[in-house]
Amino acid sequence: MIIEVKKENEDIIFKISELEKEIFPESFYSVDMLKEMAEKNEYTILVCDEEVKGYLLLHDSFDLYEIMKIATKKEFRKNGIGNQLIDYYLSKYDKSLFLEVRESNKVAQHFYENIGFVVVGNRKNYYPNGEAAVLMSLERN
Repeated sequence: MIIEVKKENEDIIFKISELEKEIFPESFYSVDMLKEMAEKNEYTILVCDEEVKGYLLLHDSFDLYEIMKIATKKEFRKNGIGNQLIDYYLSKYDKSLFLEVRESNKVAQHFYENIGFVVVGNRKNYYPNGEAAVLMSLERN
């Protein structure tokens, strides 16, 4: 079950922040930042059930949505949770999707390509360690 998280879902927001710290130790998404995002219309936060098996953070950039973050708990990976989150977005929203992914993260790039994303460019030295970002887009009509 996919849930659209709102500011009232403080327990879910806390679970997202804990998972964020676990998966992305250098992340800057704090509980307070996630709460603020949940209050604003330009952000959409989706989770796979109240246990938060996975989550998707999206930012409405006027003509498209940017995937800010997508993650799945380690024990639930390879169970289609990422696909469920993206499919839910695609069933509810019409805007194209855009994202940046580490050049070295071939698993994620393959995941996105299987959904229909295409590479549209790159950004050199995008990440703090100097790694480039691959830019990917999923165009919607």
